[in-house]
Order: sequence, then structure tokens, then C-alpha cells
Amino acid sequence: MENLTVVYIHGIGNKPAPEIFKESWDKALFGTKMGARTRLAYWADIRYPQPIPPTGQKGSALAIAATADLRRPLSDAEIIEESKLLVPDTPEAQAFAEAAARQILNQESERAIRARQVQAKLRLLPDPVRGKITEWVTTTFIQDAAAYFFDAEQKAQIQQRLRQILIPEKGPYVVIGHSMGSIIAYDVLRQMESAGLEVPLLVTLGSPLAIEAVKDNVEKPWQVPQQVRSWKNFCDAFDAVAFDKDLNDDFDGSIVDLLIENTERRGGVFSFFDLNAAHSGVGYLSTKAVQQAVQEVVGTTFAQPIASFVIARDVAAEMAGPIKRIPVLIELSDEIAGATSVDKQKTLINKLQQLTNGSEEANIDPLRRYVAANLTPEEIDRLSAQYKNLPFARIWKNTQKRALLETSTHTVQAHTAQLGYGATGRGISWAILDTGINANHPHFYNYKNIVQQWDCTQVGEPPAGNATDRNGHGTHVAGIIAGTGRDEHETLRGMAPEAKLHIYKVLDDEGFGNDSWIIKALDHIASVNDSSPNLVIHGVNLSLGGSFDPTVYGCGHSPICRELRRLWRQGVVVCIAAGNEGRILIETLDGSAEVNLDLSIGDPANLEDAIAVGSVHKSQPHTYGISYFSSRGPTADGRAKPDLVAPGERIISANAHFSQNPQESEYVEMSGTSMACPHVSGIIAAFLSVRQEFIGYPDRVKEILLSHCTDLKRDRYHQGAGMPNLVKMLSRT
Repeated sequence: MENLTVVYIHGIGNKPAPEIFKESWDKALFGTKMGARTRLAYWADIRYPQPIPPTGQKGSALAIAATADLRRPLSDAEIIEESKLLVPDTPEAQAFAEAAARQILNQESERAIRARQVQAKLRLLPDPVRGKITEWVTTTFIQDAAAYFFDAEQKAQIQQRLRQILIPEKGPYVVIGHSMGSIIAYDVLRQMESAGLEVPLLVTLGSPLAIEAVKDNVEKPWQVPQQVRSWKNFCDAFDAVAFDKDLNDDFDGSIVDLLIENTERRGGVFSFFDLNAAHSGVGYLSTKAVQQAVQEVVGTTFAQPIASFVIARDVAAEMAGPIKRIPVLIELSDEIAGATSVDKQKTLINKLQQLTNGSEEANIDPLRRYVAANLTPEEIDRLSAQYKNLPFARIWKNTQKRALLETSTHTVQAHTAQLGYGATGRGISWAILDTGINANHPHFYNYKNIVQQWDCTQVGEPPAGNATDRNGHGTHVAGIIAGTGRDEHETLRGMAPEAKLHIYKVLDDEGFGNDSWIIKALDHIASVNDSSPNLVIHGVNLSLGGSFDPTVYGCGHSPICRELRRLWRQGVVVCIAAGNEGRILIETLDGSAEVNLDLSIGDPANLEDAIAVGSVHKSQPHTYGISYFSSRGPTADGRAKPDLVAPGERIISANAHFSQNPQESEYVEMSGTSMACPHVSGIIAAFLSVRQEFIGYPDRVKEILLSHCTDLKRDRYHQGAGMPNLVKMLSRT
């Protein structure tokens, strides 16, 4: 069924974080992560400020009731006789309600059978007494249910989590409600009968909907929601929360009640006292009966691991839970004939302004081939429902990238090349996408290296002027590429001391930046080059990166990678830090432990049309080899990365903070692939300043760079081609 979405809504109790909780239900029902094909109406955070850890969860009524001090069960005669004497709101009524509730939730043997008998008797009780029992049970044992039934404000908030997902123009929907979630699903679907929703299947799991006391507090009249074509109700034989297991008795015969045997779920091993497991949502979804019922409607191809999508998987993961704005990148479509990029952009921006009611919090920011915005889950759903009629192809996560922190001119033969070949970077311009720069640093005085500064961290076109570096990372990177100065010990030169620098601030003062800020800088670089008959900016340095999820997009095909590929094809050399994930700290049952990782190349360093740079020791690379922190290949799709390595340990370069604190030195040590990457940027700038015939041919430059590296005799996926040697590059070309 085209465009069908499966919607989950959970029951009472605290839960793991929404993305973890949704994944557990996806895998139980479909065996894989489902991205935007399934949605979770997550409401636990309304009741609980912090999610529970993803293991050992207990969220059912039975888990809460298990701590109660159980009393003597009442006999059937006692229930009937004592109820006749009760007056609402008296101590006697309260005591009776408590005793009856404890019997309903009693975990002693034969409880499942007794509970059903008790429920039959409870139907005979006067309404006020039955209401008192419901209130006592929910207030004492099931406070989440009490909040839903008796707190109008929280009830509205909980229902809104489901309402925001059920967008009529985006259906159809299969709705799956577990326990209290079945009550919420019923209420919302009844309220939305006139909204035009299409619900081919409603599935209720472990539902207490048939209990008279529950029916007293749900939408009236009691009937199957009109938009529901089929309703299947599943109950475990030992699930006491759903101790009246026959919803069909209360309707016109249209509900299919199905009993789940515990042997289906636990391989025949079942303890009678394992009643919390009998009510488990994951347990229900793991049964063949539930899976087959859903598959009959969604089809056999619905759960394929790789499927076309409009909303990227990492965006979908954030659309559960609190109603908040999610930073997204909306990719303009190439498929609408006769429309320019400007036309498409205007159409999309107008729609976004309409969807967001012109909210300033949306931060709508047009780029060349994308529009960045902060949208609520409902706005994302409404936008995606119209993707066939609007000029966009995908909604990506506007993810964050971070600065990659953790006698080198001699190590890579740059100093010798400067003296022997005049390879100083003169006439070459390089863009640095980072935290900005301290342009007043004396390291950049001699050659007036700083040409222009652009701040890309704000909405709109980046203004020319100051890109102040309050972090220090960008200034340090710039000092490795270009400039010259002296500390108390020696003269410090960049790899290409005379190269000109175009500074783009794409990371904030904490060293973090959105993809949209980086893409905005790349757009600007492309436009600067387009405006001239010759390249103005010859290369870019990105000492930044982030994690990579190959289930969201193909390796090397994220929005940033696509824009970098276009820049490469324009003739611009792209140098990217490989990442600092070669050794990480993990938590185990025995405590914290450090582990080394292959397949740890970050994004966008896995791009093929770029030069990914790992790290080695700055003065003794043959002895100490690859830095322990340097990310290792291969890429997730099997390509060799990093391309090469360069000095990245304890690199001395310009200190952005010296002017704020006169006692600090003008130079400071930093480590990381962030420091290795500008070594390669500077080497290439120096090379191009002497071998200008290779300007505009980044593929040839990359081939020359890698073919003349010094082999460190380390693993290819650790060292790449080895360490660059500028003298070899110049002497053999």
C-alpha cells in the first residue's frame, strides 16, 4: 500500500529515549530499523523528565503493583454484599476500593482466572463505587493512567503526541496501541472521525479497553472508530492488565479477538509469575500472530532494509518524543522541468512560511541547492506529504560537525622545498572552513595572508567582515597552512607561508556547526570562482567532521559530500581531516575500556573526490607510526581511506587567545587530525605555486601527492599512501 505508515503508541511507565524505544519496537515487529516508515507517538517524557536506560525496563502496571503489600483476596460473595453497603467518598468505600483493586492486581496463583471472575462481579457494582475503584487503582498503582483520565491538561498533551502524526493527507496509517496506548489510540481516532483519516488496521495489544471502569472514561458512544477498516485485538493468556480479553463482546462483532499463547513468545519456557513479561509490548510485537496481521496490510516489501524515502532515517528518529523543532536540510529537486533553482527555492520557502505560520524559530535559510529550516515533526510530516507537488527531493538532518582536536615542516620536506624550489604558496589562495580566525595575530602580518572573512553561522547570505575566532581551533589551523612568526625558540613557518587565506566561520565558539553553515560556505566559494575566468580559491581545508550512519545515506553521498564533489569538479582541491575516532572509550559490564576501531572514518572524510588525512607523530613517524587517535579505514562501502597521513601530534601553531591574555604565548600546541589536514593543504598550495599547470586539476594533484608519499610500512587502512613529501612531488614533475 503506497505511502503507508505504521504508528506506535506505548503504554504507561517511563521508557528509554524515543529513538531507542522505537528501534526496539521496529526490530521486534519487522526485524530492522524502519526510519520514517514507522512513527512512535512517545509521551513518557510528559510524565518523566529523564528516560530510563534501554535495558531492564519496567513500565507496566504489574511492575508497579508488584511492590504493593498484598492482602487477603475477597470472595465473590464479599464483593457483592459489601458493595451494597457502600456510600461514595466514605472510609468504607475507600477501604473496599483498595481491597478490590489489590485483588485485581494480585500476583498470586490463579490470578488470571480469578481476575476475570472479579471483573464480572464489578460490572454489577454501582457506578460511583466502580469509579472509586478506578480512581484508587490508577492513583495508587497506575499514576500515568490517573493523569490521563483525571488531568485534562495532561490528557490533551498526551493525545497531541498521536494527533501530530496522524496527518490526513499523508496516510494511510496502521495504528498499533499497547496497553494504555490502546486507550489513547481509541480516544484520538474517535475524536478524528471527521478528519478524513484512512486507517486500514488498528491493532491493540494487552488492552484494558473492555474493562467497564476504563470505558467510563473514554470517548462516548462506545463504538469502532469510523475510519478503522479492521481492528485486531491481541491478549496474552496471562496478561492481567487485559483481564477482560474480549473486546468483540462490546461491539457489533467487527473486532477480531486473538489469544496469544506464551509458548509463541518464549519457546515454551514460561513462569506463571512472569506477569510483567506477559504484558510486554516488545513481546507482543515479536509473536507471529501480530507480525502476520500487520504484514497482511503493509505487504511483504514494506520492511525491506533499504527503501526509498523522503524523510531521512536520522530525522525520523528525532520526530518521536517531545514536540520540538528539528534542524533539517531540504534538498531541492532536479526533476521539475522548466523551473530554475531560484523558482524552486521561492516555491519551497513560501510553503515553509505557510507551514510554520511565519515563525522566526523556523530559521528558514536558503542555500544554493538546499533550504535549511528548523521544523516541528508535524511540519515535517505535512511537508513530506506534498513532496510530489513541491520542488524538493529529500529531507535530511542538518547534522552538526565539530572541530577535530587531539619541527613538522622538516618531516614532510616543506622547509627544504621552500628553500630549494621557492615553494612558498605565492599566488595560491586557500579557504579555511573552521571557527574563524584572530586576524590580528602577528603570524599573519608579514605576508598579509588574510584576504577576506565570512561568517556563515547566521541566517541569510554570509556577511563579509570579521569571523572572530573565540575558540582557537581555526587560528591554529590557519597558522599551519600559511604565515610565519617566531616564538621564544625558533622561527615557525606555515607549509605555504605566502599563501592567501579566505576564512569562513562555519563552527561556533564551542567548535560545533550545522551542515547548512558548511554548505553555505561551499556555495559562496563556488560563486566566487564562477564570477572569475580563473579560479580565485584553489583549495579548501575542512578540519572538522562528525559521525557517519551508512543507513541514512550512501557512503560519501551526504549533502555536504555532494557539495564538496561539485567543488572538486570545479577544480578546487578538497582536504578533509579523517577523524579522531581511532581509539574510543566504551562502557562494559566490567567498567570503562578503551578500544581501537577500524571503519572509523568520519563524514565527510569518506568522500572519494577529496583527500582524507590521518595523523602521525610529528618528528619520528617511522618509529611511532600512526597516531592512536587517528581514524582508520576502510570506508563503510569498502574503499581505502585515509588517503595519507601527516603530522598531527603536539603541533605548534598560532594561539588565537594570546591577545586576550598577554601572559600567554603567541603559539600553542594542539593535536588531532585537524592539525594533520592543514599540513596537506599547505603542501598542495606550495606545490601549485611552483607547478601552476596543475591548477584546476585536483585529480592529477591527488595522484601526484599520493604517488610520491613516503611509505611508513603500516597498514594501508591506517596510513593510506603514507606521508607526503613535497620535494619528491616537485622533483619528479
